[in-house]
Order: sequence, then C-alpha cells, then structure tokens
Amino acid sequence: MKYLIIGGTGRTGRHAVAQLGELGHDVVVGTRRPRDEHSVAVDLANPLDAGLLDGFDGVIVSVEPPTDDTGADAVMNGGVERLAELAAAQQIPVVLLSQIYITRAAEHPELAGIIRARGAGEQALRNSGAPYTIVRPGWLTNSAATGVRLEQGDRGEGNVSRETVAQAAVAALLEPESRGRTFEIYDGPLADWSTAFTGLAAD
Repeated sequence: MKYLIIGGTGRTGRHAVAQLGELGHDVVVGTRRPRDEHSVAVDLANPLDAGLLDGFDGVIVSVEPPTDDTGADAVMNGGVERLAELAAAQQIPVVLLSQIYITRAAEHPELAGIIRARGAGEQALRNSGAPYTIVRPGWLTNSAATGVRLEQGDRGEGNVSRETVAQAAVAALLEPESRGRTFEIYDGPLADWSTAFTGLAAD
C-alpha cells in the first residue's frame, strides 16, 4: 500500500513515516520543501494539485500550524478542506491529527485562534464525504511510547508521546473500524487498536 504523510518531516509525522515503512508500506512525505524522490511538494496554505492523491491508499495530516490566527486558518481550515475535497472525490481515507480543547477554546485564550482553525478543519473533513478519522492528542511530549488511553467528548487533560500519536494515526489509517470517529488520546494502557476503535462512538 502507498500512503502520503503531510508533515512527515515534523516531530510527530516522522514517527508515522518510520512506522509505516517498518510495516512494509510505500511512504511518501508531503512537505513544502521536497528533498528527494520519496517526497512531494505540499503546502496546505495554498491551492493543491488536483492529482495530489492519485495512486495513494490513504493520507495522514500531521501539520504544526502557524502561530498567527490568519496563517493557522489558512492551513488547518482552508488547507484541510481542500485536501478533504480531493480525498472525497476518490474515497481515500484521511487521518487528521488535531488537538484537545477544540470545544473549550476559552480555556486557552492564547491558543484560541489556532483551536478555532483546527475545529473548522475537523468539521470540513467530516462534511466532505471522505472516509476519515480525527485524532486529538493531549499535550505532546518527546518521551518514548508506553501505551495510550482513548477518550471522547473533549473533557480530558494530560500528556501523550509523539511516538504514541503516530502509532494512533497509523493504526487509524490501517483499521477500517476507526472511520467516522473523533477521539482524544493520552498516555495510558491499551491492548489492541482494533478493539479500541470498535468501542468508540461514531460522530
């Protein structure tokens, strides 16, 4: 299988690239500055090539948004919406890495613009008709993966390893049981991804 990881050079995305590669999949990194034959030019802030997803079996969006509100909206809302439309046309699964606090932006006014942009992008993906999974990590750390706890409802708080977030994204990409679901993840115990996804409520 062949997968596109948008943001695959980032601190979380690179873990997803490595994990999919270890599973024997063909992985292409989507980045603003392609470096080799295993990467392609993708800038979510700008119009996307109509054939961007041709030949791919799925895509993970692991992008750290700009820190200004306008830039964040261009990437995490407008860019995700444009990507979702392309994915919907070919029914290509999209796994979007978002964040907690989507429904609680007032708790972090310093991040409210980014949170609102992410929330709008989430909804654009849901509305697009593309097969999707939305993963909302807690506060990211660079610690080694030790397990994960899944929640829904955006009420929780906690840390989660970037490596674990990548594991969740890869599992969601490969497990059909994850489709049409939005969930939060934190460090904690987990035995089986398929069982965990099946236990989640659909959006």
